[in-house]
Amino acid sequence: MANDDQVSALGGLRPVAQPYGTIKRSYYKLTTSALAVYIGDPMDLDTNGQAVAATQGTGLTTLLVGPVIGFARDSRGKMGLPDAMSLITQAAYLPGNTDAYVCIADDPNQEFIIQEADSGTSLTTASIGMSGGIGYTTARSTSGSNVTGSSFAEIIPHMVSAQTCGTLQIVALADNMNSDGTYNSLGDYAKWRVRIRQHRLMAGGNITSIQ
Repeated sequence: MANDDQVSALGGLRPVAQPYGTIKRSYYKLTTSALAVYIGDPMDLDTNGQAVAATQGTGLTTLLVGPVIGFARDSRGKMGLPDAMSLITQAAYLPGNTDAYVCIADDPNQEFIIQEADSGTSLTTASIGMSGGIGYTTARSTSGSNVTGSSFAEIIPHMVSAQTCGTLQIVALADNMNSDGTYNSLGDYAKWRVRIRQHRLMAGGNITSIQ
C-alpha cells in the first residue's frame, strides 16, 4: 500500500527516540521575525548565536543546528509557554513577531526521521549515504500547519546526490508503520533516517546556547 502523507502531523525533522527516549536539547533565544515557527522546523544560528529559521529550499553547504522540538518564555524552559501560545485554541506553533526561546535537538550525532516529498524521481536504497537538502513542496502555501503546529519541511528527492556537502545525510529507510498496518516503503512519502551533515556546532562559529 502507499505510504501515509504524515507531514501535516509529523513533518520536518523528528528526533529518533523522541518522545520515549532521551535526546540532547538546548534552549536558544529566537531571532524574532514575521515568520511563524513550527515543531520540526530546521534551524540555524545567526551571527549573534540566536536561533533563526533555515531558508526554505535549504540545500548544499547550508548549516543547521537542529530542529525545533519546543518553545519557552525563558532560557531554562521553567516559566511555561510564551504568552502568544497560552490560549487553549492555539496550536503548538509560535506565531510570528513573538519573542521566545526555542528548544532545539542540537546533538551533532542525533538522527532524525523526515518524510520524502512526492516530487520527481523517488529515492532508492542506493540513496543511502548520499546527502541532500530540505525543502517545502510548492503544493503547500505555508511552512507549517496552523492546526497541528507541525513543520511542512521534507527531504526533496532532486536535491539528493553523491556530493558530500549536502545539509542532510541519508542513513537508512525508517522502520515506520503506515496507518493500514503496512511498513514504510520506497516511493512517495517514504520516511528516512537522516543526520545533519553540515552541523553548526561541528563547524565552529559564534554559538550561544543555554543547556
